[in-house]
Amino acid sequence: MQIKTCTNGVFFVNTYLLIKGNDLVLVDPGTNINLEEINKYNLKAILITHAHVDHIDGLKYFKQIPVYISQLDKDKLFDSNLNLYRMLGSKIPYNKEDLNIKIIEDNMIINLLDEEFKVIFTPGHTNGSVCYLTKDCLFSGDTLFRQSIGRTDFPTGSMLDMQKSLAKLSKLSNHIKVYPGHDGITSMKDEKIYNLYLKKS
Repeated sequence: MQIKTCTNGVFFVNTYLLIKGNDLVLVDPGTNINLEEINKYNLKAILITHAHVDHIDGLKYFKQIPVYISQLDKDKLFDSNLNLYRMLGSKIPYNKEDLNIKIIEDNMIINLLDEEFKVIFTPGHTNGSVCYLTKDCLFSGDTLFRQSIGRTDFPTGSMLDMQKSLAKLSKLSNHIKVYPGHDGITSMKDEKIYNLYLKKS
């Protein structure tokens, strides 16, 4: 599986293109995503780590593609206060009937691109945030960044929940690469050494 990183929008969110042959899975389609690149492939599914505007705005481009999201953050897709569209003075750009939503749960396995994606429930940034683990790759959304973590002061965020989620992630193997929602790629080994938040969890 090939992984391409497309950093897009004013929030510099990382949208990940997971490619195998001609098939594609998107992780967190943000604002101003590269549709020209995406349209080269057969889009099979979209994985959402959490339902904030900078990670979901690209849903407006895709109709009836399976969208995997936790139950708690699924409800945020259509609440402009919780997904932060209202804070930015914008309207939700997609229609509910156009989304083919698939609800995910902790430890659930999703089979895509002949790979197994394990759902890890990691509330803190939002109460429904998740990470996706496949082989040695962790797509951590806004839970874990390189030497930092996501904010916990947005609606449904919780520092206590974040600490518990970081403690869960700290048990992952050192060799796992971390693909965060913002900033650069890192590894569990480096985060265990250098990330003060992870060391405190």
